[in-house]
Amino acid sequence: MKKLILLGLFISFTASTFAQITLWKDTVEVINLNKPQSNLPLFDTLYNNTNAPITITWNKLSDNLLSGWTGTGICQDGTCFSYDNTPHNFTIPANGKGEIDVLMSIAANATNGCSYVTVEFSEPGVIGKKNIVYKFCTNMTASTKDFTNNNVVTIFPNPASNFINLNILDNKVSNIDVVNIIGKKIAHFEIDASTPNPMRIPLDNIAKGIYLMQFSDNNGKLMGVKRVTKQ
Repeated sequence: MKKLILLGLFISFTASTFAQITLWKDTVEVINLNKPQSNLPLFDTLYNNTNAPITITWNKLSDNLLSGWTGTGICQDGTCFSYDNTPHNFTIPANGKGEIDVLMSIAANATNGCSYVTVEFSEPGVIGKKNIVYKFCTNMTASTKDFTNNNVVTIFPNPASNFINLNILDNKVSNIDVVNIIGKKIAHFEIDASTPNPMRIPLDNIAKGIYLMQFSDNNGKLMGVKRVTKQ
């Protein structure tokens, strides 16, 4: 009888420590930035692998920022909070996903190198916490090729009204983020072998204005940026 009770306790304990939330990457990065940035977003995706919503608790654990670098906010699915260590609750839908973004501003005289921000989260019934590391790197004194060149992607028409066509020239491009002029991400697209090329992106639900389209690879490395005008 004692053995059965102990076995039952072991099974219960094991189930309570089994994580149901997985990460896109434990470390996400954007490197070779060669221009000042304002509210540059860097995101990680959290996946709920269950048939029920899960509410996690997250907070900024620590950072290591170089001179001229400023953390400006942390967002969950577009809802942004102050850049501090305050805990927040985030409900991820059943079999769904959510994003936690770190926003970083980089001055023109910022020290070259990499800055790091660590966000930790915990989920109910799971012992321990999991960390996400956000890595921002610059080399603004180097002679790097302009991120707006045509080696990664071409866009037409631009300016655009109802839609825009993207001709992906580098097969390492896996993610596209559309960011407005204040650094808020308003759309995200994932690219794989089944994505048509050129791919058409509708603009009907996007307000008139100027946007940045950021192209990154499967590891989150920024490969290029294009300026787009919706008229």
